[in-house]
Amino acid sequence: MYNTEVKQTSKTAPAPKAENDEVIETPRDMALRLVSSLSDAFIGREEEARLAVIALSVKGHACFIGEPGTAKSALFRRLSDAVSGKYYYYLMSKYTIPDEIIGPIDPIEYKNGKFTRMVAGRMPTANISFIDEVFKASSETLNTLLNIMNERSFVDIDGKMFNVPLYSMFSASNELPESEELQAFFDRILIKHFVKPIDPSGIEAGILANINGIKPMKPITLGDIDVLNGAIRNHLVSNADGIAKTISSMVSVMRQHGIFISDRTAMGTNYLPMLVAAHSYIFNSPVKKSAISMSKYILTNNEDALTNYSKALDSLYPPELRMAQEKLEKAFEHAQGGNLGDAKNAGIEAMAQIQAAAAKESVVSLYADEIVELTNQADQFVKKIEGLQENLGQFKKVSKI
Repeated sequence: MYNTEVKQTSKTAPAPKAENDEVIETPRDMALRLVSSLSDAFIGREEEARLAVIALSVKGHACFIGEPGTAKSALFRRLSDAVSGKYYYYLMSKYTIPDEIIGPIDPIEYKNGKFTRMVAGRMPTANISFIDEVFKASSETLNTLLNIMNERSFVDIDGKMFNVPLYSMFSASNELPESEELQAFFDRILIKHFVKPIDPSGIEAGILANINGIKPMKPITLGDIDVLNGAIRNHLVSNADGIAKTISSMVSVMRQHGIFISDRTAMGTNYLPMLVAAHSYIFNSPVKKSAISMSKYILTNNEDALTNYSKALDSLYPPELRMAQEKLEKAFEHAQGGNLGDAKNAGIEAMAQIQAAAAKESVVSLYADEIVELTNQADQFVKKIEGLQENLGQFKKVSKI
């Protein structure tokens, strides 16, 4: 087992205040606000909201795969609307050619013997791009996208280089990539997420949210994203030892279970290490927990890999603790949606899983710190929910008088 000791450099501190006593928003606060705003707008899409914000915060790329009508495009568009930068959207087909993405050749200039690319309004000028049905693109178009994604530039056929001010490319698809060529492209995407229809319990709240209208998101600047990205990179450096040890052990176990993890994904600073650092910083989470939370989003095949992935996780982290963590996250989601009853039940279920883990001597000897942390989180959460329910009950009694 790897060393579970992690340097904690991101404890939540009181937010600084300006001279007029106005609270100054920290980079972490801004990221959490974005997650909350997206979650409020898309009920039942808290996971997708977290991933979209994480991708943007590390200037990485994300692809959501799922059935039509699961809010993939709408969520990315809402996030991009909050950023005061240039946005680009394109729907791919098998007939899409690179000129449609990077801009056509100016025909008038060409007649005059000049080679001029008309990039205005195209992807080379965008800060955030959304490419829909990305896996329908031709090989030539995918290669152009890869250059822009990886290098933030592309070289035209006349040798001229275009620098692209891209922060993140979001993409969506209704189907998995099948060919080896598409798989290679897919592997270059930082976050890969398989979107499912929301749980029926969230449909009522979703309908009400749509009817009542959604609050506009407070805008952020590209400079704000730069500051957040810098804070995450500092967190990565400060916690380098813990992140390196955790990822090393995790990748080793996953490969033993037949899960392919490329060296680039495992070791590249802008890949899994950056994902772990971003989750740890934004959600003030221990490195081990963040690594486990983010590891499934690097998998390239949902159907074949997830079964082996679950077995690998059992080797890394006791299933009782993992289930407790998942129950707690679900409890937080219910609480965010105002469903206090389900939130309390999920919190109680989390406590039951923790107690099951604590009953195993082998688990306690290796994961004592995690058991204590989860116990405190679950206990405080349930007590808070009970307090809210009690206050709500008192309010209802008073309102009837």
